[in-house]
Amino acid sequence: EIIKRSTVTDAMRPTLSYALQALYQVMDFIGSDVWETIVEESLIKKLVEIIRSSEARGVKQTPVVGGRGARTSTVSTGLTSTLTRNSSMRDADFLNKTLEKSLVEEDMSLAQHTLAVLDSIVRYLDTGYEAITEAGLLPSDVTVFLTDTNLDCAQYALALINAIFAKQEDRQGFYHMLIDLNVRVNLERVVRVVTPIHMDIGGHITEFQHHMLSLHVSASETPVDIEDESHSAMLDAIKLETLADQFATPWEGMGFTDPNDRQLDFAATPPGLLVLHCISYYVQKHKAKHREIILEQLRWEPERRFPFVRASVAITEILYQYLKIGKDYIGVEIEFLPVAFCHDNVLYELFAIGAQLFNTTWHEMHAKTSDFKKVEEVVREQLNYVFRSERKISTLEEVKNTLKGVPFSKIQEQRLKSLEKESAPILQLREKLRPQMQELVNRQRLTILEAGESFSTVSSNRRRPRTLFCRLSSNHKTLHYGYDIATEGNSCPTIDELPEKLNVADIEDVVLWKDQKRGRERGLDSPLGFSIEYSHSTTGPETSAKPLYFICQTNEVFQYWTDGLSVLRKKDASNANAKEHLSMLLEMEIKIRQLDILDIEGLQMPEQAPPVPPMPDNFNFHNHYNFPITPAVN
Repeated sequence: EIIKRSTVTDAMRPTLSYALQALYQVMDFIGSDVWETIVEESLIKKLVEIIRSSEARGVKQTPVVGGRGARTSTVSTGLTSTLTRNSSMRDADFLNKTLEKSLVEEDMSLAQHTLAVLDSIVRYLDTGYEAITEAGLLPSDVTVFLTDTNLDCAQYALALINAIFAKQEDRQGFYHMLIDLNVRVNLERVVRVVTPIHMDIGGHITEFQHHMLSLHVSASETPVDIEDESHSAMLDAIKLETLADQFATPWEGMGFTDPNDRQLDFAATPPGLLVLHCISYYVQKHKAKHREIILEQLRWEPERRFPFVRASVAITEILYQYLKIGKDYIGVEIEFLPVAFCHDNVLYELFAIGAQLFNTTWHEMHAKTSDFKKVEEVVREQLNYVFRSERKISTLEEVKNTLKGVPFSKIQEQRLKSLEKESAPILQLREKLRPQMQELVNRQRLTILEAGESFSTVSSNRRRPRTLFCRLSSNHKTLHYGYDIATEGNSCPTIDELPEKLNVADIEDVVLWKDQKRGRERGLDSPLGFSIEYSHSTTGPETSAKPLYFICQTNEVFQYWTDGLSVLRKKDASNANAKEHLSMLLEMEIKIRQLDILDIEGLQMPEQAPPVPPMPDNFNFHNHYNFPITPAVN
């Protein structure tokens, strides 16, 4: 009643805002049948009046509060879920508490609340759109709130635009109306300032992108009919009469699969008639480039000529898939593409870029007619850099620059690298070489143990830390060690200078301190420390055996020695350092074995090894002394 009876004034605006907020919150707790009785003609007229007065009073210029939009946006929740709510949620006391809490926490402007309620009316009431239209609400009344200066208002305005868009019978005409109202230009500005904290408006932008690109669904599902006057007129518009001087008809040289059956290339749906729309736009807006592409083919032999029409079908189909045209918005992940808002006819402009790309790649590959599918796959990979890259491309110029950076030579190089690592023969060779390379890594670890290393160790006297020098015997059967061994310069003590020794066979376990979560002794807290536990010392009785404590100076020493001790216990070196060395050795060995063939440009590794040739009929080809060979007599 407050909303219906109030005049929109500065003094009344806070009261109206609270009233609208209460109305918006009530929507979540009442059934749609009750809501139908609330939304009557006088209320809708008042909502339209609020929108227009908010526009006149500059409500849309309210400063943006960072992060608020993500918290307050419940535009699309609406009434569909209210019917399944538990009846207890409609309890008056619970509702009052919820509304009181929302009034304290939320701080939404009058325009935002009004747009939100109107959006729900249009989305969830069968006659909602007709009601707001009869009340006099025009698209221009809503689009003025679509500005990058207030993302909160823009969010609700765009949600309402999407709701109205979905109700249109003539969506093409409605889109052109929005273009005249600069909606696409304003959205392009909004897209530039949207950040992850504005996730709700991002969802509405993606929905508008879906509505915009879905305008091409009808054409994509319609096959070209040469008997149709409009289809025939579009076909006539794309031909070049100049070709009649070179061929029997001007249709030859255009790249049709069959010049005598021109609708054959447009029969498959999708993309169907959409291909012809793209070509027509290209001929009208990029006439010089179109003539250049077609006439350039005349200097090539027939097999080398670029099939423009077939390539156009392929490009349209690729764009159709990447842009997810024709996919239902509900239940399908539609990717947000900023480039979709950079032009009023973005699909056609992307087609123009794609056609030029296909022509360039065709000649870079020195392709023939039989290579068409190969070229198409390369072009698909090139466009993948535009639509699947982590960096979102937002302008057509960025699209062109990105495609310039991925010529066929780069795609070829990446394919060769992929073949080196993923082809069946290479995988088989890698597995065959792995044991040999692992043995090299293991031996290198043992060599490091033979050289010896100085460690810190646990001491009962904290004021006097002790050192432990340890090295492995050359026969790999004994560890020799000694405490506080004095050395001169960088020289290492010899085995004879180390008084203690431990048989490798006596080692029971190597305990890494960093892996001990509980029960760790005091002082054993270094991440670079480990202990050797053994059954008994070679030089002492079993009862006096204590673990040997090692604290490494660097992580590299820690990995080398723990790996080396694992090798002594008949295990492979498996630390991160060992895995890196194993991978490096495998790659080096494979490349060495491929040196003779990888330098040949364009050579691809076979997926399967070639068959072994059969045995020769005889062995008379062997000649020690360069004497003439006399054929054997059977």
